[in-house]
Amino acid sequence: MNLKKIIVIISLLLLVSCSNQQKMNYDGAPLKIAVIGDIPDVNNEKITFEEITLEKLSEKKLEAANTWNAVMVTPSMFEKASDDRYIEAYNNSELPVIFFDSPKRHLPFVNEDVTYKTAHWKSMDNGSHTTIYLYSYLADSEEIKEDAWYFYLKDEKKINKLYADVFKKIEEL
Repeated sequence: MNLKKIIVIISLLLLVSCSNQQKMNYDGAPLKIAVIGDIPDVNNEKITFEEITLEKLSEKKLEAANTWNAVMVTPSMFEKASDDRYIEAYNNSELPVIFFDSPKRHLPFVNEDVTYKTAHWKSMDNGSHTTIYLYSYLADSEEIKEDAWYFYLKDEKKINKLYADVFKKIEEL
């Protein structure tokens, strides 16, 4: 009987330990992220995802800043999202755009005549996993500003840390 109790206790401890590893450690402000593609498997009560289409992003460009904190594009939509007709949506959204798990960074999405499939990966690879892209038009100086932040992932087991780092940056922006 004592051996059974010990086994049950150890099993429970292992279950609790494993479930804690899955939770993403982000303690910042609540964020609402629009997702084009697959909703990430993120366990954090401060992060809310809403699936949208590329067309919806294009239509809601003026309202988007009040609706979401950022837009995330995931690999299942990279080819479609790199179509030239969406460049304006990324550049007029006033929101940071997260290109999650794109070794080609943001470049195929914001440059004309380049798709995700045709972009030469080797020339674009800087070793990053995910990129946050923000395009700004500074009306007072009539200057265009493009910013990109790169996030690296060397160990898939640390994916939750990458998510937390991305969301912390979104909170800062």
